[in-house]
Amino acid sequence: MPRHVDHDERREEIVIGVIAVMAEQGFGAVSLRSVAQAAGVSMGRVQHYFSSKAELIQHACKLFIQRATAQHVESGRLPRRERLEALLTMGIPGSADERVGTAVWYEFVIVGTKDDTIADLVAAAWRERHDNIVKLLDVGEGRRSLPSHEAAKLLAATSEGLAVAAMLGRISGDDARSLIAKQINELEADSP
Repeated sequence: MPRHVDHDERREEIVIGVIAVMAEQGFGAVSLRSVAQAAGVSMGRVQHYFSSKAELIQHACKLFIQRATAQHVESGRLPRRERLEALLTMGIPGSADERVGTAVWYEFVIVGTKDDTIADLVAAAWRERHDNIVKLLDVGEGRRSLPSHEAAKLLAATSEGLAVAAMLGRISGDDARSLIAKQINELEADSP
């Protein structure tokens, strides 16, 4: 009896290999061969599912974004303020593993400066994040002098800057998360 092959599962195990190579050695080390080795599969399997390094990177970026989106969706049971903080601190590393994850995300951002498909994926993820921040601000109590869409841009930019600082070890993850909470407090206390 023929064995059932889950092609989506095989693609995913390969793109996890891409992320592993990026995490350990950086984007420059990504090749069909290095990904095959990291994923524990043959070169033939990688070539069967992906025709190029660009296609591998694009699929890895999509998976990375899907997992971050799933993490945000899971926070949907939390109170509004906690969801907002979770969304804004998602990329702020507190552990070595989280630091690697943040570094991989910024590798995708850098790749996007030369790859339009990756740039579009990153931009769409940032737009979705912005829209989610706006929604969470809009259901908040009180009024702010800044409209929600501007407050969302300010919070997102602060979050991204703190994520990079924490990734580089210039600030602790706890301090970065505390600063996000303080900025939310200031924005929500700021009423005309």
